[in-house]
Amino acid sequence: MKRVLTLMMSLAIVLTLAIGGLPAALAEEELPTLKVLGPYLNFDPNTDPTAIAIEECTGYHVEYSMLPAENADENLLLQIASGETYDILRISPAQYRQLLEMGALMPLDDLLAEYGPNLTSLITDEAYELVQSDGQTYGFPMMAEREVISAAVQYRKDILDELGMEAPTTPEEFHDVLAAVKEAYPDMIPLCLAGGVWVPTLVSGFGFYTNWVDRDGKIVNYQQLPEYQDYLNYMKSLYDEGLLDADLPINTTVTVDEKFSSGRAFAVSSGWYEASTQVPALMENLPDAEVAYLDPLYDANGNAGVATAYALNNVTCIPKNAEHAEDAVKFMNAKLESDTFTYITLGTEGETFTVDEDGNYYPIMPIFTELRNNAWWYLNSFDMTRYGDMWMARTRRNEALGEAFDAINANFDQFAVRNPVDFAPVLPSVAENSAALSQMESDYQIQVMVGVESLDNFDTYLQGWLDAGGQACLDEYNEWYATTQAD
Repeated sequence: MKRVLTLMMSLAIVLTLAIGGLPAALAEEELPTLKVLGPYLNFDPNTDPTAIAIEECTGYHVEYSMLPAENADENLLLQIASGETYDILRISPAQYRQLLEMGALMPLDDLLAEYGPNLTSLITDEAYELVQSDGQTYGFPMMAEREVISAAVQYRKDILDELGMEAPTTPEEFHDVLAAVKEAYPDMIPLCLAGGVWVPTLVSGFGFYTNWVDRDGKIVNYQQLPEYQDYLNYMKSLYDEGLLDADLPINTTVTVDEKFSSGRAFAVSSGWYEASTQVPALMENLPDAEVAYLDPLYDANGNAGVATAYALNNVTCIPKNAEHAEDAVKFMNAKLESDTFTYITLGTEGETFTVDEDGNYYPIMPIFTELRNNAWWYLNSFDMTRYGDMWMARTRRNEALGEAFDAINANFDQFAVRNPVDFAPVLPSVAENSAALSQMESDYQIQVMVGVESLDNFDTYLQGWLDAGGQACLDEYNEWYATTQAD
């Protein structure tokens, strides 16, 4: 029996080598089982086809675990503090910073130098700077797949056409469109939002584009700009006139999606990635409906822009108590072998994806989704020299998704604006306070809309925001930003 098992394992290795996966050096080793912890997603990472493909290509058997959907930060800290052992952690930048501050992470430079040629050559130095501390590397950075515009105001073009109106280009024109919708369709919600009133498409009409802004070489928060109070006044007027959903305080993304897809809302702020379910549901309910996406509005000076999504997405790291640190690096390095990386992320050309003569990647459906729907969950980083193009196959998994992505990014070169802090490292105060500060911002916005707070008291609110960690974030960002200006 032992001989049969040995022959079967040898055959598996030969077959794996035939598809270009398992490096010869690994094929000769007796490999340990690795333990990996990643973020929550509603699937079984141990039985997914991508997990099987990774084992085929690398030879490593992996036991995958997930953080819970709720209280993930607390759960992670508790596990690490109690001595739970993992070989690889795939976590958020804020979680990474917390573990770094605890001294719980292993420095990686020596391991990278010896076992990570792909990890060092295919991930840029600029990305690695985001996960370094005191000159040491403690993580493998995974950036956003490519620089894109991720969201826009999605609206019912068929209704706009019925009204005989053009797509609005300024805040005033947008107001007039919503007012016309309310008059013609009294039962329809002109604009439906959830979680505050920060809408990048509309913010553009007031002369700022990102939540952190360079003013005269210094980083300031958008709330410190006088233009922000103008924006809040504008959104307050929409709410008071019944043009912004009265349910704003209790709306969730789920209820907003339902209101739009059922035909009850004219416009919503939506990410391109939401179109895969949102638009088909609308078309099922209203087959004659037509969806379009609004370009960012122009301000009084004729300028417009919108923030791009291009920053540190997550970080993979190795805890100090990892039992197989060398193998963890070998494993992640093997996943970046050219043919292996393609197979893990997209599958097999001609079976799950195609590439046209211009180098554009397209999924073959439905098998692409069946075999690689969750492939991104397994990435610790990616080949930054080519994955931006490969990733486009994921945006084309259904017609609505691809159309939304293409429409929102059609004028990327004209409107895209990079946030000046996108390439800041994971800073302690930012990691500690960002979530709570963001919640303060959205809570205040809603309170202003419903009249619980008045903009007459804005300075008091802003000081409270600064005292709650905003000033610490500003100080850290500016200390870092000064070093970039010196360069």
